[in-house]
Amino acid sequence: MGGELMLNEEEALGWNGNGLLDLEDVIELMEGGGEEEKMKDLREAFEMYDGEGSGFITPQGLNKMLTKLGESKSIDECMVMIKHFDINGDGVISFDEFRVMMQ
Repeated sequence: MGGELMLNEEEALGWNGNGLLDLEDVIELMEGGGEEEKMKDLREAFEMYDGEGSGFITPQGLNKMLTKLGESKSIDECMVMIKHFDINGDGVISFDEFRVMMQ
């Protein structure tokens, strides 16, 4: 009753005001809430990095998102980053691989 402080979603998530989730925001999402909520939030974060809507994070999609976040990397650098978490070696990150990476 009265006196409750209501934060808008961006403030609650600690977003940089750019409307994008960076790695710290994704980790923050994963640490709070119930299991169902965590999966929903993780899916939303994955979809931001899957800008092409292919169901995978590609080097090109990762490059675009990192550039939007002000952390520009070359396509080759993005390929190396993906390779570290690409469990099945197909050159892209699936949602399941993303989920494992975020645990």
